Amino acid sequence: MHRSDAFVWSSAGHELIGRDRVAEQLAHLIRAHAVVAVVGPLGIGKTALVRRVAEREAAAGRVPPPAYASLAGVDGARGILERTGRALARGYPPVESSRLVPALCALLSSTACTLVWDDAQDVPLEALAATLAAAPPPHGPEPPCRIVIVARDPVASSQAALGAWAERRGIASLQVPPLDAAACRQLIKALAHRRQRSLQDEAILASGGNPLALQLAVAAASASGSDPMVGLGHAIDALPPEARAVLFVLLAAETWLRDAELRAVCGSGPAGALLLLARHALVARDGDRVSLPPQMIGPVRSLLGPLQPATWEALEVLARRALAGAPDDPEALLLACRALAQRGRAQEALTLLRGHVAARAAASPAAVERTVGDIARCNTAAAADALLALAREQLRWGDFEAARRTLNSLAALELAAPLAYRRCILSAEALVRAGEPASATQELERARLVTPAGAEIALEEGLADLAILRGDLHGARRTLLGLARRTRSIPCLEGRRAVSLGFSYLLEERHDRALAWARKARQAYRLRGDAAVDILVPIVEIAALMGLDQIDRATEVAARETTVRMSRDDRGLGQGTAILFQGGVLYRRGRLEDAMRIGEPAFRALDRRADQILRARVAHYLARSAIGLGQFERAEEFIRIAAGIAAEPGLGVLRPMGEMDFALFCEARGERKEAADRSRQAVSGAWRSPLAQVDAWALDDRDLPPPRVGFGAAKAYAALRSAERALERGNLAQADAAAECAEGWYRRAGALYELARAQLARGEARARLDQPGESGSAIAGCVSLAEKNGYLPLLLCAHLVRAFLAERAGDLEGCAAELESAWKRATGELRDEALLRACSRAGIPIGAIAAGAAHPLASRIVRLGLDRPARFVIQEGERKWLLDEGEEPPGRFDLTIALDSGRVRSAHAELPLPPQRLQILEQLACTGTTGISLEDLHFRVWGGTEYHPLRHRNAVYVALTRLRESLGAVLARDAFVEGPDGRYRIAPGVRVAVRRSWAGGQPDPEPRPAPAK
Repeated sequence: MHRSDAFVWSSAGHELIGRDRVAEQLAHLIRAHAVVAVVGPLGIGKTALVRRVAEREAAAGRVPPPAYASLAGVDGARGILERTGRALARGYPPVESSRLVPALCALLSSTACTLVWDDAQDVPLEALAATLAAAPPPHGPEPPCRIVIVARDPVASSQAALGAWAERRGIASLQVPPLDAAACRQLIKALAHRRQRSLQDEAILASGGNPLALQLAVAAASASGSDPMVGLGHAIDALPPEARAVLFVLLAAETWLRDAELRAVCGSGPAGALLLLARHALVARDGDRVSLPPQMIGPVRSLLGPLQPATWEALEVLARRALAGAPDDPEALLLACRALAQRGRAQEALTLLRGHVAARAAASPAAVERTVGDIARCNTAAAADALLALAREQLRWGDFEAARRTLNSLAALELAAPLAYRRCILSAEALVRAGEPASATQELERARLVTPAGAEIALEEGLADLAILRGDLHGARRTLLGLARRTRSIPCLEGRRAVSLGFSYLLEERHDRALAWARKARQAYRLRGDAAVDILVPIVEIAALMGLDQIDRATEVAARETTVRMSRDDRGLGQGTAILFQGGVLYRRGRLEDAMRIGEPAFRALDRRADQILRARVAHYLARSAIGLGQFERAEEFIRIAAGIAAEPGLGVLRPMGEMDFALFCEARGERKEAADRSRQAVSGAWRSPLAQVDAWALDDRDLPPPRVGFGAAKAYAALRSAERALERGNLAQADAAAECAEGWYRRAGALYELARAQLARGEARARLDQPGESGSAIAGCVSLAEKNGYLPLLLCAHLVRAFLAERAGDLEGCAAELESAWKRATGELRDEALLRACSRAGIPIGAIAAGAAHPLASRIVRLGLDRPARFVIQEGERKWLLDEGEEPPGRFDLTIALDSGRVRSAHAELPLPPQRLQILEQLACTGTTGISLEDLHFRVWGGTEYHPLRHRNAVYVALTRLRESLGAVLARDAFVEGPDGRYRIAPGVRVAVRRSWAGGQPDPEPRPAPAK
């Protein structure tokens, strides 16, 4: 949960007077409700009351930290998101229109704060209704974000959707009442103390001692009554000309202006005018900067009316001067453009907007849209050009829906051929980016009919983009490479050509070439002076770096691009895209749980009208993450979503990747034949992904040479898959060498999931090569990574390898413990029949739990032999092995005691023994080097409850002597000896094993007395 002390907040200022009771009511409502509406007329003190209460409650720890956002002038959800983002110190990068409300919902659900939305009466009610309706319901008693809406009118009374939401969720409302007479007297006294003179003295000073002026002032105050707008109108009407001029300038600027800038526009009189305006609460000051309070902009504009041309001319001069000193100042740029548009110079405003790349790139998208909209409204002749410029910006932000809406607004206009051509090209680009190639083709056909002479390059690039989406990568590259001579001198077209080539290689997972072309595109865009770098460039660059296992570099580029920057040529990624790439970087680092936690909610928030290519790519990352976590149902869901996108007409380039994801999904489930078939189908066409070719080779049962791959990440992946393939085929030395090579690469790259896979492969190879020490070290590394990052399938496989090592070492209890851990940790999707058989074989009580339908562990269990039949257990000392009928024991034994038949076998002879002697020999064999005393022998063989040496020792001696004599027939030397400590043990150099029937871990029978024969 995000908490920050950097939220936008300022102290409530002077203490509240006469508001103790209503403050307690408001505090109770804020603590008890997720959304509270505070309403009342202008000037009643709503904002001061809310600030004071929120500040006090947060300081007491009863509510989260407060944050303040004025919604004055906001005209939709985008403005709400930007103001809220600034208030929460979270930035406000571009977000696609269809994702504005989900993005705001995600922001609120991830931030613990008490958010004050002031001046909410300016927000369109449908936008406020959509925002509140999408807000997440509180989970548990403590909602993450509390919202206090401050407005002049009841927010839920005049809008059906908002009223329905308020009734369903229980929005609380508080009407701020007027002050009573006593509180008013106290406030007047406080004002007099603050201003160092009484209101009577103010009236006397203002009238100059003129009795008539005093009577008129009292009459004006009486006429205004309780309507503050009347009083505000009288106050503005009474302002001297210099103060009205300052007010006009601040109203037009809609931003902070410095004292020096005001003097440059208004002359030397602003100081006194500002004092007068401050007296009427018409200005706010921050150091040497002043502005109109946001809540006052609407009322002042309604009272002042349209601004004079002279004001706009002065502001243009001021803005141009600021731009000359700081070319990347977005507020100065937009102010200059608005001033030019208001003066009827719309085309010049557009030229200025295009020319200042860095300032435009740093500006708020909503501010750019508002400015371009003003330009279009002020001059209908320039409206088409302005809206085309806006559509280009919206495409660059990645807001395809907004771009399409802007371009659709031009459909009814009669456009000249060059403008019609631009509209068709931009519409096609928006449709291509949104994953609608069929509609894009229609737009390009329309563009072909109105193509101006010499403008065919953009059309050919658009057709090449469509060929890429269709899957005709070679044809598209041939076209784009053929355009090189014609685009070399036109940076914008050269940049688009290069990024299209990079995108084509990215879709084919040829990440080295994708990165090279993305960097060429960036270099080309740096040569142009009329636009920022296309948003596709950093997307291709980051994805290619991740594919090359340059994960740290990808993280740096993503951090740089997602920061709201004021550089010359970089726009930065939108918030939604940034979150998704953050999830992608986490996936490549192997932090699969974090990738799912961040990426899945962002993916769910993507509208179906969003970029289909991006949706498919994110679904690919999420599916691979879910496979690594052993969450097969979720993996299949994402794979089928991507397959649905790939099935759309004209998006054939996505199908091979979807088939490859399905192949790896089948491999993870143990359906190897289907995995091999799907992988062969994925690489059977023109799609030549080196990583997919490696996967297809690894899954193929035929004896084929490995594919040749170029870049280092592909070679490392080929080594990893080669190791896994060699384990399947029993080429253990080859598997060990390949896994060691892959392990070194992935350790340096920081790709933890692949590192854990390499360690698992190496651990299994060393275990089967009978190198338990090296195997244990590799498996320990795998287990550490798997437990930390949730790689459940790898963790279960590590348990299986450890079980194999334990069984080979004769530690049957250790083997059973590892198998039991695997069974208990496995989810229902991972408990297959093979694991159930292995557990039953080791004697682990499973109960009535059934195995799943998949076989994710079967191949490893089979090749480790953990589920092979077991009819006997062989024990030598404390070591035990499970064997099937006819299976050779792990080593040569001098004597083997067959308890079932009552016989002792050596290499050349076989001897039946009486039960008592057989039991004595069994006890000697099972105690190993520790040996057994006469007393213990008496208890275990004769079943006695007490031992008296004089009475019982002789019987034990006789039995031992007879056993020694009997064994002389099958063994040339003594099988057991008496040690200096008086304990009897198997003689050094003699190996004696006990073989008994194995019934799936039934406990050894209790010691029983045997007849002395």
